[in-house]
Amino acid sequence: MNSISLRMNAFLTIFLVSLVWACNSHAQSYAYISNQSSDNVSVINAETHTVIKTIKVGHRPAGVAASHDGKRVYISNPESQDISVIDTGTLSVITSVPAGDGPVAITVSHDDRHLYIADWYLGCVFIMDTHKLEITGQIKVGNSPSGLATDNEGKYLYVANRDDNNVMQIDLENNAVIKTIGVGKAPFGITYDAKTNFLYSANVQSSDISIVDTDSGRLLKTVKVESFPYAVAIDYVRNRLFVTNQHSNSVSVIDKHSMTVIKTIEVGEYPEGIGLHPGGDLLYVANWFDGNVSVIDADKLEVINEIKTDEGSRAYGQFFSH
Repeated sequence: MNSISLRMNAFLTIFLVSLVWACNSHAQSYAYISNQSSDNVSVINAETHTVIKTIKVGHRPAGVAASHDGKRVYISNPESQDISVIDTGTLSVITSVPAGDGPVAITVSHDDRHLYIADWYLGCVFIMDTHKLEITGQIKVGNSPSGLATDNEGKYLYVANRDDNNVMQIDLENNAVIKTIGVGKAPFGITYDAKTNFLYSANVQSSDISIVDTDSGRLLKTVKVESFPYAVAIDYVRNRLFVTNQHSNSVSVIDKHSMTVIKTIEVGEYPEGIGLHPGGDLLYVANWFDGNVSVIDADKLEVINEIKTDEGSRAYGQFFSH
């Protein structure tokens, strides 16, 4: 083999190694866990299940929303009344955007162009332009809006109004409420099912899950769970729902076919945020009072690990980012 061929082979090897590294780097996923009592966010490497960095944010952080392109993570800070914007490339806060009197629930639009922010005290949803990084509009909703979700096509926004015991459907073309659907008592976390167009509402004070058909706007069924359900995660592969129960220190597992509870899993104290690991085989559960994350095996339906984070772990929202 001549010297030119050797150099070409060497170049090709370096190129392929670099390409593999870049792909793996791009595919790497992280969990961003808001720690309300510590005013920070724990960043967990989702492959090694270890905290790799702690990021200082605003006062009493609660809500988390990762952009779909993986470039940003937004954190709501109710007591400093702002949104911290994290750059996932540098793992640092690039700015803080003032947002009403009590921002809690947040979610990102289908195209990443807008962040929707539910203000607990003002009874409205603020719209933040993610390019300008400023509030550009607002939508009047009900009392104590506590949960947000969008449909899979970006046409509708859903808002849970805790003190009104209902969920509103908002047409995002004109930012107008088009349906109001009664659910259980004190709805909080809501999750949209892209396969069925159902919406699942965790009703804190009635300790149940409302299943809503978003096409018809009808309440289809109510499933009883444990005490003070807070948030819902969907496992599309196994056709299950996972529900955190604050006062029972547990996660209820619901079979989506029968819509019945098939198992209750004990986790840490006062579980709140829950999310399915990007690999699809594990669930992360943030335990507020324990300051940690329980890792659940989605097949075995048991806790297999705990990750220490910081005081007051909430991770309310979409906290996994790729």
